[in-house]
Amino acid sequence: MRTSIGTAAAGVMMLFAAQAYASATPGEQFVFDWTETSGSHVGLTGTVDFTLGAAASMPGFFTLASFTVTQSGGFCGICTPVTENLSGELFDSTTGGVQGDVTGSYLNKKGKTHTFDLTTMDLPRGTWTFNDTGPGGVTTVTMGDYKTTATKTSVPEPATLSLLGLGLAGVGLMRRRKKN
Repeated sequence: MRTSIGTAAAGVMMLFAAQAYASATPGEQFVFDWTETSGSHVGLTGTVDFTLGAAASMPGFFTLASFTVTQSGGFCGICTPVTENLSGELFDSTTGGVQGDVTGSYLNKKGKTHTFDLTTMDLPRGTWTFNDTGPGGVTTVTMGDYKTTATKTSVPEPATLSLLGLGLAGVGLMRRRKKN
């Protein structure tokens, strides 16, 4: 009995240790809060929900599979992107920040196409610059800062699942040995 309790306890401890040092994984979702610090809506706030894509070529960095901006205050309520290119944006699993460029286009209230370039920088505090070019070629620039605030969901790492399986197998073997 003591051996199976010890085996189970060791398996649980290994599982928690693996989770404590787990790195980010594809499919994991994050949220960051943003604030506009320069532009026509200074003080405007919102969030970005993003999902990690595949690991990037740089260790510890991931591509983004999705990037959804929401805000508090009526800004761009109909500005769902018509096109969106996330290939220039990366997530840094060490700092929890994003860096690079998101580009694309959207339709304004009159149905006219705007193009945009959102540049993020992962410094001691994250910053962003949004360049919005309207149909007449005039570009409006707004800037702000952001901070990653939460992990929405996570996908278990294969190593974590393996440790759990080994722990359960150990408990099963101990029970079988006790019966014999």
